[in-house]
Amino acid sequence: MSPVLRRSVFLLLCLLSISIVVLAADLEISVTDTDLRDVLSDVPCIEVNEVAPIVLTYKKEGSIFNVMDGSGISYSAASIRDAVDGYLRLRGVCIVHDIVIKGTKRISADAILFRLSSAKGDILHKAIIRHDIESIYSMGYFESCGASFEDGTLIFNVKEYPVIMEVEVKGNKKIDDKKILETVGLKRFDILNTRVLKTSIDRIKDLYREKGYYNVEVASSKRETEGGIILTFDVKENKRLFIKKVSFDGNEHVSSRKLRKIMKTKTRWPLGLFSHAGSYIDVGVDMDLLRIEQYYGDQGYLDVKVGRPQVDIKEDDGIYITIPIEEGSLYHLGSVDITGDLIRSKEEFIETFGLSYGDVMSKSEIHLGLERVRDIYMDEGYAYAQLRPITKVKDTTVDLRLDIKKGSPVYIDKIYIKGNTKTRDKVIRRELKLQETDLFSSTAIKRSRDKLNRLGYFSQADIEPVPGKAGKIDLVIKAEEKPTGALSFGLAYSSTDKLMGTLDVSENNLMGLGLKARVNTEYGKKKKSYTIEFVEPWLFDYPISLGVKLYNQERELLYYTKSSRGGSISVSYPLFEEVRHYISYSYDEVLKLDDIDPSYEYLLSEDVKDGGVTSSIINTIYRDTTNDYYRPTRGSNASISIEYAGLGGDYHFTRTTAKAAKFFPIYKDKVALMLKARWGTINGSKGDEVPIHERFNLGGMNTIRGFKYGEVGPRDDVGNVIGGRRMAIFNTEITFPIGGVPGLSGLIFFDAGNAYNRSMDLTYLKKSYGGGFRWVTPMGPLRLEYGKVINPEDYESSGGWDFSIGTFF
Repeated sequence: MSPVLRRSVFLLLCLLSISIVVLAADLEISVTDTDLRDVLSDVPCIEVNEVAPIVLTYKKEGSIFNVMDGSGISYSAASIRDAVDGYLRLRGVCIVHDIVIKGTKRISADAILFRLSSAKGDILHKAIIRHDIESIYSMGYFESCGASFEDGTLIFNVKEYPVIMEVEVKGNKKIDDKKILETVGLKRFDILNTRVLKTSIDRIKDLYREKGYYNVEVASSKRETEGGIILTFDVKENKRLFIKKVSFDGNEHVSSRKLRKIMKTKTRWPLGLFSHAGSYIDVGVDMDLLRIEQYYGDQGYLDVKVGRPQVDIKEDDGIYITIPIEEGSLYHLGSVDITGDLIRSKEEFIETFGLSYGDVMSKSEIHLGLERVRDIYMDEGYAYAQLRPITKVKDTTVDLRLDIKKGSPVYIDKIYIKGNTKTRDKVIRRELKLQETDLFSSTAIKRSRDKLNRLGYFSQADIEPVPGKAGKIDLVIKAEEKPTGALSFGLAYSSTDKLMGTLDVSENNLMGLGLKARVNTEYGKKKKSYTIEFVEPWLFDYPISLGVKLYNQERELLYYTKSSRGGSISVSYPLFEEVRHYISYSYDEVLKLDDIDPSYEYLLSEDVKDGGVTSSIINTIYRDTTNDYYRPTRGSNASISIEYAGLGGDYHFTRTTAKAAKFFPIYKDKVALMLKARWGTINGSKGDEVPIHERFNLGGMNTIRGFKYGEVGPRDDVGNVIGGRRMAIFNTEITFPIGGVPGLSGLIFFDAGNAYNRSMDLTYLKKSYGGGFRWVTPMGPLRLEYGKVINPEDYESSGGWDFSIGTFF
């Protein structure tokens, strides 16, 4: 029995046991009419007697009732009850002259009187008194309540629940007092009523059962103390028992293994790993029964019945669960028809619905089909379109007809934004695909929600349509902001640059205007860099972004030290939908190489050793429809970029690169598959060779994991990587959340790719696989991943760990 039902039954028993104490009947009345008898029987001071000297009658004239007796006393009112009450006042019978509350200690009498329907001057009625007593009980402060009536005074006698002065636990060994008291939630000066006590005991039992103590016994006791009581919970833990086996009786068409996989209740794994604690919890089992029933319904077994489990507890062994199942018949879909207000052809709707004759009658597939059809109407503004499935069963075949009432098109009235304490409203509004007065569109709402989540300003952003005025719809945007600025300093490590001291100050939503700014310094033995970046994503409130970057960098490579400085300025604007065009100018000056290894110097030309300037312009077309800034689970992004170097400077080349990534939700938008491909080519122009530092060197965390940075690519005669003029990379990832920790996810991956001097040979790819962790922290995304190289050459890494703090690739 549920707690609410138990409380209702208890209150009902209390009310049924109530008797209003009245010393003696004040008046005997005889009536012949049933309506009068019903009213008078509710007045405790009146005795209805067939041989009473006073005979009461009534007559109705229009909407007025007139009650009278043989002596000429009468009273008229709009109802029989009001007329009877008026008559009794004339007689001076059963009138409430005063109301008194007795038994209160902490609760004021005025607080109770405020709850009462009874008032001075009223005629006493049993039904009203019962209602008043129920109102007093509902306050939650009283253990008992009764009523009496004497000499015109209505008296309510109450007994307050005790006040808790202290809570203690005895008999507990496996769970400490602090954990139990936190679970119970009771504290000093709380009111202890029956419902609270029962809930507290249930919580303690649930806590123990989660740990495997299914037979735990919990009792309570109270003892008086100054100001209230001391509440004691006595725990008898008994032996720890886990689920040893879950079996099924009656499942002929679905294997027991499959059903166990559906359930959250499972047998215990060693040490309780992967949340398989093996505990038996009633609520969890109830949910599992619903999951099994839903699964059968999705397989076409519409008449399935999943019974209550038989639980066999073996004290020295464990808990054995048997779940009875009546599968029933397998149903298939018969004819499919769509009628009503069609805005497209019937054939198109049936194709969108996605199911046809002979398909298994799956509840979830039917629901998804209905939603696909509904989306068509909602995209055309028919937000209140009604889709009514009508079924006709013939043996085990179900004919389905979908009747559609489109209603009137709906427009957006108001847009309300909630939860944004920092981000300006205009920053949110400019990302929306819908504005006031626009025609409603469910697809536009989904795309707007995805755009807001891609900003990276919110831990969660949602858009909820709510009915507005005059048949219109309001949109309520609920934005749960998260920190967008970070100040970090200390030590960092990457497999490429080793140990470094770092200082990074960044803000992705400066002043709540969406401005992005970053100052970064990295100082270590192998790398020293200083970077300043600024991006205005909406220049002059137009969807035009402006970005500026300045840097100075020194990196110690294997055979020499390379220093460079420069910067870039870029502008982007939307072409259409989610597609943007970026145009950037980049200036990079490579200084004269330093600390050149004498054994390698002869391989470098004078031009390479002296460095040079690369002055280039880059055009990029980019499209992004992903649903999250850091860990997308659906959508895609793609880009193609052409860079021409030769606007002055010392180097002349053309570089073309392309990238495409697709994200697929595998399980409830939590587990996701990513497929990514990248391609690039670089060619010298005006007779110039492509400088080595501009070529494609692969390997490392952002290309082919498991290999060292720059390890993959063409090599010179002595085995040094000199980079390639062509490259191809393919990455496959599956990501999943870990342990409910915000921002923490795990991944497994497979990488393949290579760099080439001339034409590409996709049959010759370097490959690796592995896994790792990612965590979105206030300092930025943290990555820790291990890659294992498949069939490495003697001069290549066999695998290794990579660690970094920075943007996910």
